[in-house]
Amino acid sequence: MDSIEYSSLILALQMIKGVGPKTARQILIQFKGEDLQKSDWLIRCHSSVIHKKVINGDLTGADWLKAKEVAKESIKKSLDAGITVINFKDAAYPKNMSYLNNFPLILYVKGNLDLLNQKSVGFIGTRRPTKIGEMMSRRMAKKFAEDGYVIVSGLSVGTNTAAHLGALDVNDGKTIAILGESLEQPIYPKENTKLADEILSRGGALVSTFRYGTMVKRQFLAARDEWESGMSDGLVVVETDQNGKTEMALQHALKQHRKVGMLDHTQCAKITDVTKIEEAINNQKFIKLGRALPLWSEDSLMNFEQQIDRARKKRLSDKSILFNQKGNNQINLF
Repeated sequence: MDSIEYSSLILALQMIKGVGPKTARQILIQFKGEDLQKSDWLIRCHSSVIHKKVINGDLTGADWLKAKEVAKESIKKSLDAGITVINFKDAAYPKNMSYLNNFPLILYVKGNLDLLNQKSVGFIGTRRPTKIGEMMSRRMAKKFAEDGYVIVSGLSVGTNTAAHLGALDVNDGKTIAILGESLEQPIYPKENTKLADEILSRGGALVSTFRYGTMVKRQFLAARDEWESGMSDGLVVVETDQNGKTEMALQHALKQHRKVGMLDHTQCAKITDVTKIEEAINNQKFIKLGRALPLWSEDSLMNFEQQIDRARKKRLSDKSILFNQKGNNQINLF
């Protein structure tokens, strides 16, 4: 079975109400792709979600065949729109994501697939950074790009935009933008449409976990934040926001065991009292707790690079934790 057929089956599973990535993985462990082509797997499935639906008559063989057709058409529309569809078994699938407990089974990509498995640094932060925060976001991203790292961010205004631009300030700098809508949709925010085009024209990539026809929603933007760190080897938090969204993204990184670096405003000679800068308060809290490395000087960036490089090497050499499901059956990719 080829990759596109398998992706269609995965999408069909996820289109069943109540079936999320975890349940879909359980089904994919029990059944081969060829088994899922027919509908008799429904009555043999170990998943309690599927079993209950079948017993209650909420999921029939006809329903499954219909879901397969809808999923197949959705994948075709993506391909026709110039979008590459990869699933978790494809070689191009980012291995960093493969180590997560909750990884997306399908990714949609425009642009350079090779970037998905190169060493990378994610950038997050408020949409309304201070002047120092915006300047340092771009400057740090440029330095990482010069050192051969792909910059991963979310294409939002503010911090994300500065990070993408920092990567593009380097002649051969590359950056990945993770979006909160499907890739044939208009770019959100619309003011970054030209930036998205430049990312692609300069050999970068746009990535989404959302299938064809998915319009941007607030909750999708929040869900996107999890993959900015999940795809990256380390995460830079430039400044935090007032509504806590950046801190939520930071928590994702910590759960994913990613090294976190934070802009250390205390090292700026122009700042006399960090407590008066709301965007810097959480940075200092996490730095003092030892949960984030302070970033400012080139030496601090080099130290951060060394730490994430060591963590990446260790992570990618330990095949035993691929597709970690806390001791349950593992999907063997390699």
